[in-house]
Amino acid sequence: MTAPTTPRPEPVADWMLAAVAFVVGLVVIGGSLLANDGDITGLIKFGAEDEALEITRHVEDLMGREIATVPPLGHDGKFFFLQALDPLYLSPADHATLLDRPVYRGQRMLFPLVAGAGGLMPVGWLSWSIAFTNLAAIALGTVGTARLARRAGASRWWGLAFALNIGVIFEFDISGAGILAFAAAIWGTLALEERRDRSAAGWFTVAVLSREVMFLYLAGALALRLVRTRRVPWRIGIPPTIAAGTWAVYLRLRLDAGSGVDQVQEFGGPFVGMSQAFGNWVDNPVDLAVIVALLAIIPLLVIRAVRQPTYLGWGALGFVVLAVFFSRQVWWRFFDVSRAIAPVITAYLLATFATPGSDRTADGDRVSEPSDARADAAATV
Repeated sequence: MTAPTTPRPEPVADWMLAAVAFVVGLVVIGGSLLANDGDITGLIKFGAEDEALEITRHVEDLMGREIATVPPLGHDGKFFFLQALDPLYLSPADHATLLDRPVYRGQRMLFPLVAGAGGLMPVGWLSWSIAFTNLAAIALGTVGTARLARRAGASRWWGLAFALNIGVIFEFDISGAGILAFAAAIWGTLALEERRDRSAAGWFTVAVLSREVMFLYLAGALALRLVRTRRVPWRIGIPPTIAAGTWAVYLRLRLDAGSGVDQVQEFGGPFVGMSQAFGNWVDNPVDLAVIVALLAIIPLLVIRAVRQPTYLGWGALGFVVLAVFFSRQVWWRFFDVSRAIAPVITAYLLATFATPGSDRTADGDRVSEPSDARADAAATV
């Protein structure tokens, strides 16, 4: 007589993870609605003072009503809103002239292109479209992260390291493009691990067209592929480069602009931004606590990425390098720097807690795929 076996728990389904991610996004949307008397434009962060009023009044004229604002200058969402009105810059004089740095903003083209339905979205619906685009992106990133965790032998619930990443949440709160960019990079990473190079190239193309600094993530991930296979992964790196380069040329022709290098204000000398922002951290305990925590996990991620290399960890190392050169305006508040290094936060959580080496997830779902390192090694034989 055989002993009764304990039934294995069902693995966490994608829809369950997506549902939790939706809840996180809906909390952000709901909080904005409550703070702005039910006006969804509050999520866009239009400015209420100084030069920001030009954009605010322009949008109010288009919508035929007053819109919600935040003092003093608002945040990035207002620029993506303008871009979404004409994402292909077919009539740059209508909206793009109001962008503070047209070439710099314009390089991040995919998020406003999607949210604005190619420029066809009615202006009255656009704020909602932007919100639901980010809602879909946070769910997409969470499911992709869960699949990475499962491959590492951990619970799929660690996919919430994407949705509950404070940088991702703050990015949602300002209607930025970083969530879509990071979600696409996560799926590109998953494709790399599964040796689906064409799919990886496609996802990384989405990532760099959403946020150009994702090239650093791509460079780190491909560096690990090169180390493992001793082959330059041209098929993965070339398509995103061609796509971003083609758009860069088109953008500059449409705007009749120069290189746009002078429009980048987010970078400076190594550690200069940190030193200039230090006084503000001391005066604001919350900023100090969060930024100290972020600074603590950066070297820990580097150590783990060296000891247990993964594509996610090596991709995030690009943002470690970037953090050294961030300017004062990025390091000034934890709100901004956490958004800027969001991949570091998720990568650290997975590297620390979703550890490799187990053949069974915490969900009870056996992982039968070979590890990526073994797959890469086999590919070189």
